[in-house]
Amino acid sequence: MKQFIQKEPVLTAASILALISVFFVPLDSAYLLYIDFKTLLCLFCLMTSLKGIEREGLLNAISVKLSSGMNDLKPFIFLLVFTCFFASMFMTNDVALIALIPITLSVLSLCGQERHTALVVVLQTIAANIGSSLTPIGNPQNLYLFTRYGFGLPSFLRVTFPFVLFGGILLALVCFFIPRYPISQVNSTTPVIRKRPVVAYGAMFFLAVAAVLRLVPYQAAALIILAATAILDRRTLCQVDYCLLLTFAAIFIFVGNLARIDWVYQAVSGLIRKDTMITAALLSQFISNVPAAVMLSGFTENASQLLTGVNVGGMGTLIASMASVISYKLYAAVYPKKTILFLGIFTAFNLLFLIALLLFEGFFM
Repeated sequence: MKQFIQKEPVLTAASILALISVFFVPLDSAYLLYIDFKTLLCLFCLMTSLKGIEREGLLNAISVKLSSGMNDLKPFIFLLVFTCFFASMFMTNDVALIALIPITLSVLSLCGQERHTALVVVLQTIAANIGSSLTPIGNPQNLYLFTRYGFGLPSFLRVTFPFVLFGGILLALVCFFIPRYPISQVNSTTPVIRKRPVVAYGAMFFLAVAAVLRLVPYQAAALIILAATAILDRRTLCQVDYCLLLTFAAIFIFVGNLARIDWVYQAVSGLIRKDTMITAALLSQFISNVPAAVMLSGFTENASQLLTGVNVGGMGTLIASMASVISYKLYAAVYPKKTILFLGIFTAFNLLFLIALLLFEGFFM
């Protein structure tokens, strides 16, 4: 049990919170409505397809290619971080991190720069959370609010562009002040890639992205990917991080119960009347920004402030954004003994960005 808690602290904490919430809201049929099965199945699809790509050696091949052309860490960090920043605008923050962090972990290992891995992954996570805030399809809360309040694209961008631009500049400044470190060239042999399985898993990945963007039914995508992976290599299914899916499910239960506790409901009603943006950002720290967006949309018609609050609120605690939980899990799977280091760096930089973005919005917008 102790080993499991050390390996899965986020799942353990989320499960305890969900269990405590049951004492306030007895079990009933509404519990099934808490769980966002679309999110869980889309995550399963993404993780399965990328695990297959990883098992076939493609991520390692990309890592070797990237590491062979770099001799200075600073521009390398810029590349890794801002690839996440821009990619997340169009492929969502979750997808960007699931796709790019395994490459980052592999590249830095090949370059002998493992001591910087936690910092780079933290900056990539912040980059994905900020960059994804720009577009309606960048993250789940944007897509929900875009539809809920009937935003047009120009009016949506007028809200999101200023703080995304400011966040990007702040991110560039942080990267700029990272000291230069020489990267020793590593003579690594590019692994042999089996083209057919890689093409198949690549097609599954794009199918998963299409499901995230609601271009295809997510149920159909999950069935196709499950069947195709079972045919290609059943061992891939065994290596999917099912604990991450359970973590999400526990958080959904906890958040769902919070909304049904009367004194919590009354407290939120009072706070949001005073300041929608601050309330959204603070609530996101405890229940994550997607549930906060859904919950608070029932209390206010101030769409711009709510949109800003839940996106800025993606910075801060580990659970403020589910994308951050994904980053932590990907890092912890490779460096299980360095999770405290990661959480320390993560908290310090996320609080810095949270405060800076709130001050920017408060003073200049």
